[in-house]
Amino acid sequence: MIIGVLAILKAGGAYVPLDPTYPKERLISILEDANPRVALVDNVGLAILKEAKMNQPCYKDHGDEAPIVLIDVNEQRLLPHTNPEVDGLTSRHLAYITYTSGSTGRPKGVMTEHQGVVNHTLSRFKVYDLGGSSR
Repeated sequence: MIIGVLAILKAGGAYVPLDPTYPKERLISILEDANPRVALVDNVGLAILKEAKMNQPCYKDHGDEAPIVLIDVNEQRLLPHTNPEVDGLTSRHLAYITYTSGSTGRPKGVMTEHQGVVNHTLSRFKVYDLGGSSR
């Protein structure tokens, strides 16, 4: 999945991490609120989406439904090595959305931009005195 996350960020997209142990109602609520264009899942995630009937139309602006991309970690395929440039991507673009429980009981999305991820990572290097020889 980490390769999928990196690919999403490189392509200028944002991701919404979902915990497969969340209750089905919470997952449905988050997916309806986030309105994703694509669902990137492993076999466990695919089973959850099917159980939650997320393969049925429920996405507002993306046609009938968002495509589901299954990432099979056991299958090794050679894919073309390309590194396309993404025009217009800046540090102010959204990197990811995490959902909190929310004071009303309904999940609320917290949006984090690329600059926030970079600042957080750099501060960790400083706080923990990490460098090239760190393990």
